[in-house]
Amino acid sequence: MTKSTGGIALYNKLLLTELQRIGVRSHTLCLSENAEAYAADLAKRGLGAEPVEMARYSIDPRGDARVLRQVVSASREHAADVIVCHGSKSGFIGRAAGRLTGRPVVYRQASMPFQRRVQGAKAPLYWALDFAARGFGGHIVTLTEYARQQTLAAKLMSADRISVIRTGVDVARFKPATDRAAARAALGLDPDRPVVGWMGRMEPQKAPLDYVKSLRDLVGRHPHVQFVMAGEGRMEGEVAQALSAAGLSERVKMLGWQSDPVRALQAFDIYVLSSHWEGLPITLLEAMASGCCCISTDVDGCSDALEDGISGRLVSAGDTGALGQALEGVLQDPDLRERYAEAGRHRAVTLFDKETMVAKWVDLLSSLTAGTATLPVADQVKTASEGGQ
Repeated sequence: MTKSTGGIALYNKLLLTELQRIGVRSHTLCLSENAEAYAADLAKRGLGAEPVEMARYSIDPRGDARVLRQVVSASREHAADVIVCHGSKSGFIGRAAGRLTGRPVVYRQASMPFQRRVQGAKAPLYWALDFAARGFGGHIVTLTEYARQQTLAAKLMSADRISVIRTGVDVARFKPATDRAAARAALGLDPDRPVVGWMGRMEPQKAPLDYVKSLRDLVGRHPHVQFVMAGEGRMEGEVAQALSAAGLSERVKMLGWQSDPVRALQAFDIYVLSSHWEGLPITLLEAMASGCCCISTDVDGCSDALEDGISGRLVSAGDTGALGQALEGVLQDPDLRERYAEAGRHRAVTLFDKETMVAKWVDLLSSLTAGTATLPVADQVKTASEGGQ
């Protein structure tokens, strides 16, 4: 079970594609907006999928009960050995389905909505749901050790039922451009001028307006630099208005949604992530693997991905002045920018490759289904992955 947009959907697709290569079947219930398109995308890859209507941002007793019945029905119809659910609401419904069907359940925690800095006044409600779901059993996967410790402190699961599996990306696909000038030209940019890029969903969580604010005093000092924003979302119009109000419309190019993130990231010299909260953002890891110099807020898994002053820069969320200063520092010092990029690439390859992620999932799923299903051993993951490249 997963929502059908953003990093959660991307993670699910990557994981299931890799598991399919080693003989693991799956069937995804695609929830909320974009469900039909996401289900069709999975189906094109040979992955089982169906769209399911669910109110993502609210509790809908009747609708949520219907979703629960669909999960129970699908798990029986497809003879599921284990139920995997991504995200908080999916985690509650999925664990309830596991209790009803007697199947093991894994809830992958995409973020920590039980914390006030993430969901504000709604945080206690999210905590109550997660605490209640603890009674259904199951296993939680967190993205970082920090998230694991926070989950334990919130008493949402016992230590033996929480595993840390870092997000992994395809470091063979996301790699530095052999010709960055050509990559810039492919995006319609000047091939001879460096690029500072922001890429993501234009939603409040990602704080695109913070990026705009950080550029107000910076852009004029760097006329040779190209500033871009790539993505779409509910705040797209608001971002355009903010750029216009700041007199930046001619200096910050809106690229729209990028269907080929490899091409976009290979064109960026510097990648900026301005989020107010995250899990372990896939795009940041992809940017690191692509050889971008990365500047990020220090929220959640971002501080696990980057080492400040070694493999990039970390600044406090919402501190647009610090974000601008970090940008100023790497724009003035190309050698520093290159050192950060090289260290970031090395860190991505060493700690955040997809093979390690999938192998840990295979180990976990094997332990949870011991005696009822046989999964390939983790050593097979690398061989199958290499064969699919």
